[in-house]
Order: sequence, then structure tokens, then C-alpha cells
Amino acid sequence: MRLVHHYGDAEELFAAVRKEHPGAGKKDIVLAALSVMIDQSQTDEVASKRLHKMAMERRGHS
Repeated sequence: MRLVHHYGDAEELFAAVRKEHPGAGKKDIVLAALSVMIDQSQTDEVASKRLHKMAMERRGHS
């Protein structure tokens, strides 16, 4: 969640998460992003949209 507000681009956000958590796999990051997005959807719309975009791009959807 801390990284979400520092990166506007989904690709940059994913790379930053990967750098901070090198042992996390793509699936782990996507699931974490979706979980935080759901948790924050009522209180932080900007973060939710960024996390959703990153997760969908990483799953192969645009």
C-alpha cells in the first residue's frame, strides 16, 4: 500500500514491489494487490484503481 501512491504507472509499481519483495512471485503480488484493492476500495479510490490496473495488466488483461 505504501508504494501505491509513489508510482502512477502499473509497470513501475510492479517493479517497485518486486524490488522490495524479491522472493514474491507474480501471482503473490497480483493476489496481494487485489486484496489491498478490495480492502481500500471504500476509502482510497486512487489506490484501488492503481492496484486494479496493475493486477489486471499482470494477469494479461488491459
